[in-house]
Amino acid sequence: MKEVEIDKRKIWEKGISKKDFVLDIGCWSGEKLLELSSQTKNLFGMDITDSKFHLANSKIKHRLKKGDITLQVPFKEKFDWIILGEVLEHVSDDEKALENISKALKKGGRLILTTPRSVKGFQIWDPAWFRWKFLKGQRHYHYTQEELFGKLKKYDLEVKEYYILGNFNWVIHRWFTVIMNYLFKINKNFFPKKEKKGFCDWVILAEKIK
Repeated sequence: MKEVEIDKRKIWEKGISKKDFVLDIGCWSGEKLLELSSQTKNLFGMDITDSKFHLANSKIKHRLKKGDITLQVPFKEKFDWIILGEVLEHVSDDEKALENISKALKKGGRLILTTPRSVKGFQIWDPAWFRWKFLKGQRHYHYTQEELFGKLKKYDLEVKEYYILGNFNWVIHRWFTVIMNYLFKINKNFFPKKEKKGFCDWVILAEKIK
């Protein structure tokens, strides 16, 4: 495994070819799949709730299914790529989720994973973690490198490349966004647009090796 430059995720995604099968787990309205529709038509999405499916573009709407990744992937296809963006931290049985993801990938298939990083003594960088721990909000777990990479390896998902996002400026903007959204009801995203190297979020490319 090796740590790579910021924004490498865009290069990973450009590696998706015309014949590749792609699954987005936690797809919401399928926006990511729509972004990839110029590269392949073999696009599939699943989410634990179908509340946003009605917003999906007609190109991919029929390829979205409601499903729980800890139970099974609701498609018979085997995938060349699976995208798991900001989902794993919400899943109580994360090992079962990774086991099912591994089963759904072809040998040599790729997983693009993003999830929060554990920062010892400073977990409060994440407002969602604060809500989970102190306000009984939705689960929002943070992973150390040893724990996360170990869980991936257990299910034959070998980390090939990774980088870490979110500097102090990003943390300030994240907290400011939460305050404006929840206290002042101003529904606007104040996050910086460009990715910056930092300490908050894992961005990982893993490969199914067996």
